[in-house]
Amino acid sequence: MALPIGLGLLWAAVVVAAGWRARPGPVRRLWSDPAPEQTARPPMAPVVGYALAGVIALALDLLVGIAVGVVIWMVPRRRRAQRRRREHAETVEELPEAVDLLRLAVSSGLNVHLAVAAVGDRLSGPVGSALAGAADRAHAGERLADALEALPASVGEPVRPLVRVLVDGDRYGTELAPALEQLATDSRLQRRRRAEEQARRLPLRLLLPLVTCILPAFMLLTLAPVMAETLIMLRP
Repeated sequence: MALPIGLGLLWAAVVVAAGWRARPGPVRRLWSDPAPEQTARPPMAPVVGYALAGVIALALDLLVGIAVGVVIWMVPRRRRAQRRRREHAETVEELPEAVDLLRLAVSSGLNVHLAVAAVGDRLSGPVGSALAGAADRAHAGERLADALEALPASVGEPVRPLVRVLVDGDRYGTELAPALEQLATDSRLQRRRRAEEQARRLPLRLLLPLVTCILPAFMLLTLAPVMAETLIMLRP
C-alpha cells in the first residue's frame, strides 16, 4: 500500500515541478538589474529531491528517507559556499590589477567615468565585469556613484574600498591618485596573505591522500615481506 502512495506522490511532485518551471518569468530589462538574485527563479532540484526523499521514507524506510533529505539539503549549500569562496578568491586576485589600471588611467588625465569604462573593457574577471556594468548603467543615464555603490552586493566585500574611493571622486571631486596608490598596496598585501593562508592549508589537504593512498602502499611494501618471511620461519 505504501509503494503506490509513494509513486503517486512522486508523480505529483514531478508534475508540480514541471508546471513551476513552465510559468512565465519576470520581464527582462534592457540593462542588468543590480540585484539579480531577487528576480531569479528558485531551483527545482531541491523540491524534486525532497519529494523523492518523502517517497523513499514512505515506501522503503523512514531513516533512509531522512538521510536522503539531509544529503539533499546539505549538498546545494555546500556548493553555494564553494562558489562564494571561489568568487571571493577571483575578486581578491584581480583587484590589484584593477586598481593599478585605474591609477594609470587617472594619472593619464581621464576622469572617473572614462577610467572606469576603460578598465572595465580590459579586464575579464569579476571586478572588470562589474566596472563595465557600472559604466554601462552610467551611460544609460544612472549616476555613476549610484551604480558603483551596488558592486559590493554583487561582487563581494573586497571591492568596497575601491568603490568608496571612486564614489568620493565622482561625487566630491577628491583626488584619486593617492587613494588608489594606498589601495593598490593594501590589495596586494591582502592577496599575499591569502596566498600564504592557502600555502599553510596545503599540508592538511595532502594528509588525506597520504593516509589513504601512500601509507597503505608503504606498509604493504615494507611490512608484508617481513611478515611473510616470519610466517615461513615459524611454520613447522
